[in-house]
This record gives sequence, C-alpha cells and structure tokens, in this order.
Amino acid sequence: RYLCPFCGKAFSRPSSLRIHTYSHTGEKPFVCPEPDCGRKFSVQSNMRRHLRVH
Repeated sequence: RYLCPFCGKAFSRPSSLRIHTYSHTGEKPFVCPEPDCGRKFSVQSNMRRHLRVH
C-alpha cells in the first residue's frame, strides 16, 4: 500500500498515488498538444476529453 503524505489515502499502485498527489500540489503535467492552446491538466483522461473540443 502507498499512502498519500498529504491526506493519508491509500493506493495499491505508486502510479495511482502520484496522480492523486497532483490534486494536492496543483501540478498539471498533461498539456494539450494542439498549437496555441496551452491548457494543462492534472489528469491525463481530462486532457484527452478536452482534445475533443478541437
């Protein structure tokens, strides 16, 4: 089990913990690849959903 150092929530995978941690840090590593957009997201699936608007 991997515990979030911010809130104590437990995760079975380190990748899940890393993604969850973005909700605390505000980090947004997923950037829309469309030119002149520049939107950033903390969750990759949200970025993929956003791509449908282009």
